[in-house]
Amino acid sequence: MSLPILPPSARGFHGTNVEAARRILAEGFRPSANTPDWLGDGIYFWQDAPLRAQEWATTRFGPSSAVIAATIDLEGCLDLLDIAWQQAITNAYEDFMALMGRLREPPPRQTEGAHRLDREIVNFLVGGLAADGNRVRSVRAAFSEGEPLFPGSAFTKRAHVQIAVRDLNAISDVEVLR
Repeated sequence: MSLPILPPSARGFHGTNVEAARRILAEGFRPSANTPDWLGDGIYFWQDAPLRAQEWATTRFGPSSAVIAATIDLEGCLDLLDIAWQQAITNAYEDFMALMGRLREPPPRQTEGAHRLDREIVNFLVGGLAADGNRVRSVRAAFSEGEPLFPGSAFTKRAHVQIAVRDLNAISDVEVLR
């Protein structure tokens, strides 16, 4: 499968703490490989949502929170906002579940805030694409999270688009927001 054409870049916002922000500016980002990470391995950014990044960082780190802004090159993005990827992710799920069956292992459990199965499916798909010569530099998806904004609404209080950058070279123009 060839990767769809995307806009050349997006603005991303990474919530963290002041100490980590200083380290990132000095040494660069370190990709996350935590089991609850929804989009697989990578450095996580809220697309076009600095206040959402700040809210997350403040909830987690309190007064020592910080937000880093960066430009993210979307070339080579596995973009789950694009329906072109639906069959690929479905196929990856089916292949992964068949593998778990052959290994007689239970698949990872999904829980609120810890989408372990989603993570494994994304990583499985990225691995399969790499084996076919397609390098995935980032993964992007939308998440409906939180309570509805009003009764019956599909708009939610914590909805966002998230980008997990797998290739550090896709990140530029890094700065700490004040």
